Amino acid sequence: MRVAVVGTGGFGKHFVDELAAAGLEVVVLTRSHKTFLDGKTGVIERVTDYSSVPQLVDLLANCDTLVSTTLDVTVVNVDANLALIEACKQTPKCKRFIPSGYGGNVEDFREDPDSVLRHDAIIRDVLEEQNELEWTAVCVGWLLDYIVPSANRYHVDSGPLYPLELNTKTMTIPGTGNEVFSTTSVRDVAKAVAQLLKSPNKWRPYTYKVSFESIDEIQGTLAKKESFSSTTTVDLKLFVPMGRMALDQAKVQRDRDEFSPNIHFRTPEELLEAVKKDPKVVV
Repeated sequence: MRVAVVGTGGFGKHFVDELAAAGLEVVVLTRSHKTFLDGKTGVIERVTDYSSVPQLVDLLANCDTLVSTTLDVTVVNVDANLALIEACKQTPKCKRFIPSGYGGNVEDFREDPDSVLRHDAIIRDVLEEQNELEWTAVCVGWLLDYIVPSANRYHVDSGPLYPLELNTKTMTIPGTGNEVFSTTSVRDVAKAVAQLLKSPNKWRPYTYKVSFESIDEIQGTLAKKESFSSTTTVDLKLFVPMGRMALDQAKVQRDRDEFSPNIHFRTPEELLEAVKKDPKVVV
């Protein structure tokens, strides 16, 4: 099976590692040559600017599935993913599509029209309105990787976007501190997706894998839209108190049993212990 991975950021790197480790052939679509891909067994790099659907059809012609890992906070990336969807439709066999996003419970909590993450919903809407491609959005909750130092993860520092900031030694407690939320290691997500790609079962549209600010204060800051960074930060602060980071555990267990029964999803303690044992490991 040959899988196209779009993007080479934190998610992209983990998908390249784990899909290849699972015995899948990997085609990486990227805007420019990436030296870290040189010499990787079972990995092919194909450069594109995503502007030409006919070119994308050629690049994807011998692929079976496309996994997108782009950061869809701009119209540019939306246009790229729309072109990829259209290209997959025109290919002979690339008929499975995983959109980027990898966020919280987007099945029950659609992104607001003013949210910086609204572009993910645009892509899902397009997928929902067609019947030529089988697709699923992978829901993971907060990314667990940020609890370890930057040297031990692919994802770059996100500053105040993540509740825990190791550099400043501060933590933001969303809501009252009693709300339940979900969190997953990106490498474990990639391992689970590898099993999902191998599964002959039909996909579902969604697959589940200290200071105080009042909700009114956060929403007031969001309405000001002072900058992209501040808007994104306060937008994410609302996710936990609104329940958007709590995945339905019945659905989580259902999908785990069906698609990834042999994948061990690590706990925060296990990630920290791995770094303690090997300070150079990428979790």
